[in-house]
Amino acid sequence: MKGELLKLFVKFLKIGVIGFGGGWAILPIIEKEIVDGTGWITRTEYSNLVAIAGSTPGPVAVNAATYVGYKVGGSVGAALATLAVIIPPFTAISLITHFYLQYLGCRLVTSLINGLKGAVLGLITVALISTCNSVGSSLGWDVKALAIIVAIASVTIASVTLLRVHPAIVILASAALGLALGLFKVW
Repeated sequence: MKGELLKLFVKFLKIGVIGFGGGWAILPIIEKEIVDGTGWITRTEYSNLVAIAGSTPGPVAVNAATYVGYKVGGSVGAALATLAVIIPPFTAISLITHFYLQYLGCRLVTSLINGLKGAVLGLITVALISTCNSVGSSLGWDVKALAIIVAIASVTIASVTLLRVHPAIVILASAALGLALGLFKVW
């Protein structure tokens, strides 16, 4: 068990180091390292992890690490994976903030930040594509279920962006709808 916990810590430390873009952009890295690399969770579990990590309070990477850590090693595993994934970005942002604040008005720093924005947008798009594939795969590419998921996603986008509904309300409503659809055996 100690060996598995050490492997868990090192794996999430690595994810924290190479997880540029953070947030949703880190999900494809978690998928590659954890689903493909270790097999600690299946593709279906990964799809569920994305839904759970994205709908609970806190950073997606931290929530995902906690989920996987708990599955692998209980409460100790959850704490170790969470700590491991936090250490690299905490260290990096502390150093970057120190230098960024010193060179805030510098044109080169602004240009660097603008370049990073493009990369992060690309990484988030990769996460979106990967998540869509995982959702489809977990549903066995059932057209009816996918149509419902796309409809819920569309209503979510419209509710949050156009109607300014709080995301927590949309998440709770979507969960209730999913439960109702399950009770009526729609999926």
